[in-house]
Amino acid sequence: MKWSDEYATGIERIDEQHKMIFKMAEDFRAALDEGQGERTYGLLLDFLDRYCRGHFGFEERCMEEYRCPVAQRNKEAHASFVEVLGGFRQRCAASGYLTADARELVDTVDRWVADHICRIDVHLKDCVRE
Repeated sequence: MKWSDEYATGIERIDEQHKMIFKMAEDFRAALDEGQGERTYGLLLDFLDRYCRGHFGFEERCMEEYRCPVAQRNKEAHASFVEVLGGFRQRCAASGYLTADARELVDTVDRWVADHICRIDVHLKDCVRE
């Protein structure tokens, strides 16, 4: 999935971070297709872990500050994604790199982008404008 300005929230820091996750998912899918998944899977897991720790808290604070009506739904979705990501980390620690898990992870990130950023986070835009 490619970034579009229609997904912007109106908060530059959030939008830049969102662009980063779009790009990371695209790059990782390309790495998988080129047979480089084993080399890059751990990097993606680490990136997603750092992304969640840094981005989610900031975004949640912005939603609270701007009194966004989907703030609670956003927070719950973040917690759910962190839990799902933890499952991928656990499987990787227990079994090492598995191509099926790598493909499932990038599909999960793509769904996250489509379902979360493009449907929940975009609500912030209207709140920032007001």
